[in-house]
Amino acid sequence: MQTTKDSGAIAAEIIATERVALESWNRGDIDGLLDIYADDVAYFDPLTERRLDGRRAVGDYFKAFYAGKINIPRYEILNPQVIAEGGLAVLTYNLENYIRATDGSEKAGTPWNSTQVYRRDGDRWRAVHVHWSFTKHPAFAKMSPEALEGGNRKITERSDSTCV
Repeated sequence: MQTTKDSGAIAAEIIATERVALESWNRGDIDGLLDIYADDVAYFDPLTERRLDGRRAVGDYFKAFYAGKINIPRYEILNPQVIAEGGLAVLTYNLENYIRATDGSEKAGTPWNSTQVYRRDGDRWRAVHVHWSFTKHPAFAKMSPEALEGGNRKITERSDSTCV
């Protein structure tokens, strides 16, 4: 069993790994970001149609859509939390990116939620599951829950306590 001190060290290591990955991404260094991903990573973001399986598939996606387009001069990781047990750890946080406006000033970019599952791989941690979602995306900010679900769909409870 891990002690509190061990858990704190693991959290610090995972957050530091995530920062290196974000700094690579923000410079447009896709390979630097992919370096933290395990070969068998599963990846989701709001723009993918379905889960991407494997570092190669994620790399192909990033290179097709983002190569040469990423330049984020500043970011903040907010509310990071790491829960670790054995050789697995879950990192969750909110990400605030700051980008350059056309006049050169800094402005807030799209805010994100991130959930990443890390697995110990030898002497380092690698991401095996990555999930990004928008945080209060402006396109959805004023929509009702019904509109978000595509209409007036009624939520009912089944006898097995699952919602539909």
